Amino acid sequence: MKKKNIFLIILCALCIISSCIVTSFYPNVSTATPTKLPETLEQNLTAFILAKKLEQDPKYEYITFEKDTPEDIQKDIKKGLDSSLSSAKNIFENDPNFFYTCDVNNKITSKQFNVNVKKKDTRYYDTLDSNTLNVTDNIMNLINYNSEKYYEYYGGTYYCDGKPFPGYTLHMPSDVVLTFYIPAVLNYDNTSLIDFLDLDADQYTYFFMTAFLICSAIIALYVFLNKYAYEKEAYIFRHVNNWLFEPAFLLFLTIDALLASGTCILTTYSIEGTFLHILNRYHIELSQPIVYGVNILAWSITLFFIGLSVYWLKCQFTASVKDWFFHKTWIGKFILYFSNKVEQIISTDLSDEILKKYIIFSICLILILAFISLLNIPFFSFFIVVISLIGISIVGYKKIKNVQSQYQDILHMTEDLSSGNFENIKPADSGLFQSLNNNIYQIKDGFEQAVKEQVQSQNLKTELISNVSHDLKTPLTGIKNYVELLNDPSISEEDKKSYLERLNQYTDRLSILITDLFEVSKANSGNIDLEYSDINIIEFIEQVCTENEELLQAKNLQLVTNLPEKEIHVCLDGNKTYRIFENLFTNISKYALENTRVFLDVKDIGNSVVITMKNTSKAPLDFDSDITERFVRGDKSRHEAGSGLGLAIVKSFTEVQNGTFMIETDGDLFKSILSFRKSQKM
Repeated sequence: MKKKNIFLIILCALCIISSCIVTSFYPNVSTATPTKLPETLEQNLTAFILAKKLEQDPKYEYITFEKDTPEDIQKDIKKGLDSSLSSAKNIFENDPNFFYTCDVNNKITSKQFNVNVKKKDTRYYDTLDSNTLNVTDNIMNLINYNSEKYYEYYGGTYYCDGKPFPGYTLHMPSDVVLTFYIPAVLNYDNTSLIDFLDLDADQYTYFFMTAFLICSAIIALYVFLNKYAYEKEAYIFRHVNNWLFEPAFLLFLTIDALLASGTCILTTYSIEGTFLHILNRYHIELSQPIVYGVNILAWSITLFFIGLSVYWLKCQFTASVKDWFFHKTWIGKFILYFSNKVEQIISTDLSDEILKKYIIFSICLILILAFISLLNIPFFSFFIVVISLIGISIVGYKKIKNVQSQYQDILHMTEDLSSGNFENIKPADSGLFQSLNNNIYQIKDGFEQAVKEQVQSQNLKTELISNVSHDLKTPLTGIKNYVELLNDPSISEEDKKSYLERLNQYTDRLSILITDLFEVSKANSGNIDLEYSDINIIEFIEQVCTENEELLQAKNLQLVTNLPEKEIHVCLDGNKTYRIFENLFTNISKYALENTRVFLDVKDIGNSVVITMKNTSKAPLDFDSDITERFVRGDKSRHEAGSGLGLAIVKSFTEVQNGTFMIETDGDLFKSILSFRKSQKM
């Protein structure tokens, strides 16, 4: 017989023998492990104890509610608990698998209870009273079974649908003792009790892990110490040798994890007896041999794949590290491919064609790293990214060294150029950067003037960037994140719609910010078109108040107006003026203290009309600069969304219409004052 076949036969034999040994311990483990009452069974037994108390004493008040507990909650809790008590009593009184004796204040009731029954012949045998039960959790779950609302108890507080309520007190009877047993061999006719016999897998975890580790170590040791020449020729094994590292690693990791988990569940069901009971329920013959046969098969398959995984790991060490990395890993193959692209880029002039190649290379690298990040395996993703970057760095190191000197020469020239020192800017042989050298030399004559213009431009840019950066950062970050999420092919259509809605919100914020910025800029530069008309400012303000009333009501703000009875005419641009008041109302809705009043006063003073709006701020008014300047906000913590341009627009639009706008504060009182000249026409 060929040695490759001998290797495979011995491996399979080891898997089967190990499986048989493990399954042979099942009965001993079952008897040695203390069996806990399943949670569902304990909950219903709690209800049964209460039901037996009420059976003897119907007037027994087992629950009282705290003062101020809403009536609907009391009714719902009482209804849910009564339903649970009735259901539990019906099940345990009639189920053929439940035998009990119950002592209620020395009054004993029982159901076919055999005092001579041996515990080894029972599945569960226990004596319960109010002191041996987890009453709080049991009662809470019993209530939720049959209630319309959801109740929970956390940190000493009762909650109903997430809202706290005073709670209740449960009076468990101290004079009730229930002794019961459930036979080992169950009767599957007309029984509901089986549904309560949930699996308690934690009891057998130690046995499974110990057995699994010992058997896996035996299989792994055999595969690792066997000759590689025999293994690589064996059926199945010979196909594994040439698999790339990353997909094979994920495949073996997934299969081994699934097989181990499935075998663990099967082992637990078998030791605990649930698997056997399922077969008996359907009256399957030879149920016990079937249980052992399925377990031996499951363990054998799992151990065989463990051996196959060890062989695959063994294959990774048959070649040098360099050959393995560049020929058996995706990362190595990608690095090898992109290193050639990098060499093309840095060994030739930066022509347009090479620039295109560089862009393609960069995009591909970004896509690869983005894909890795989507694996949602933080450590693995970090490891792959680090290895990728190290590999690329090593490949490009020598080439980078060759251009470093040339780069330093160009860097010195640019430093002289930026400082206005043109004497050292001379034509030279700069190799890769020759074209850049020539361009620097050609532009030096006109650079001095450009520097002046650049300084002015830079000052403006710096100011703009420093002001707008925070307000742009949030929507841009949100857009980036949701675009990345939308690129995930596994997301649902519902999630896509949600993400698109958030993208629309962020783009709207950006659009509003940019629009506001342009409007302020145009107003400040005087490059704005105004359409003046004669406006009755009293009627205009009444209309504005009506249209913004819902905005204030949403924050429980009451608007109090004091308007003259006579008409006051002002020559204004209606759209721009409406924008002024709209921004003021928006500002009030964001920063005014809720459940307060907002005052709007209009006064006719000589040739002018003065409009004053007052509100109480919900945050301290501690701004130390002109809040009407662009991007200056009173909400320094930025709890409210906004561009910081609202009051700047108010000021700009007011002043461009020959009006004035001022801000006054007194403690938490915020006052906006507008003044416009009246029309000549009265």
